[in-house]
Amino acid sequence: MLNINFSHILGHEKIIDHLKTSIAHNRINHAYIFDGVYGIGKSTIAKAFAKTLNCEEGGTECCGHCLSCKTFDENNNPDIIYVTHDKKDITVSDIRNQILKNITIKPYRNKYKIFIIPEADKMNILAQNAFLKTLEEPPEYGIFLLLCENYNKFLVTILSRCIMFKLHPLPYNIVTGYLVNNMNLTPDTAQLYSIYSQGSIGKALELAYSDEFRDTRDMAIDTAVKLEDADMIELYSLVDILKEQKGFIDKILEIMYLMYRDALVLKQTGFQKNIIQKDKIPQTEFIARKATISQLINRCDAINDTRFKLSHNGNTQLLLETLFFKIKEK
Repeated sequence: MLNINFSHILGHEKIIDHLKTSIAHNRINHAYIFDGVYGIGKSTIAKAFAKTLNCEEGGTECCGHCLSCKTFDENNNPDIIYVTHDKKDITVSDIRNQILKNITIKPYRNKYKIFIIPEADKMNILAQNAFLKTLEEPPEYGIFLLLCENYNKFLVTILSRCIMFKLHPLPYNIVTGYLVNNMNLTPDTAQLYSIYSQGSIGKALELAYSDEFRDTRDMAIDTAVKLEDADMIELYSLVDILKEQKGFIDKILEIMYLMYRDALVLKQTGFQKNIIQKDKIPQTEFIARKATISQLINRCDAINDTRFKLSHNGNTQLLLETLFFKIKEK
């Protein structure tokens, strides 16, 4: 059962207050965009909003016990429709079959018929144009909640008809507290996942459960340690190994960055308390002994530069070789 409501949501207070005020004054728009990174809370807020809009009690917080709330929690409310897609994009067929055919049918028992569209920014141009026709003249009962990671992919004509909320990363202490209270993690471990998640509870939970992430992290730290004493043959071997980790290279570089950051903090302060990766102190101390402060700063800068160039389709082999040579510079 879902059991979602506004009071269960961590952070995003301004957005929730705006939605509650809209409900209280009965000023509901036909379309909303919730934009933010994966796991930041877009879906949770949209679901809480949809549930509250159709709650039979009519307040700014859903009651949880009326028929509408109960069927929502059971994922069986006929007036809440989740738009799905099987292909890479949301196609015009998806829009026609799931939205256009349903929007003309009045709600079965609720005030609104609400369409929740995850990954809405994956609508191709044809799909967006088909959706736009409904968005231009929606029925009084029709509401669309679009969830996305990049609102810039929408047509300007769609953006102009939507109220948009940008969900920002949560403070690390909120994510850390959630993990400690709900997953029985130690504060140090929870802090580590909260930093890697970049303020996303959903991402933090995914990382905490992921063996794949632990393997990726081990590879990144092992690479950083081996580079300290690597000769040319070993350096090229490390490049070849890393190059094959398609889809994980950026994450590996991010973890290496944090290793050098921790080594820099340790070298500058001599204290372990400000180290992020407290379970990797021996490796951090090893790197701190091997590198100077200026070298560690240069490594962090070089990694940031490499990640940027890789994100803009730079040559992976060449960029990794250049990075590792810079890391080896005295």
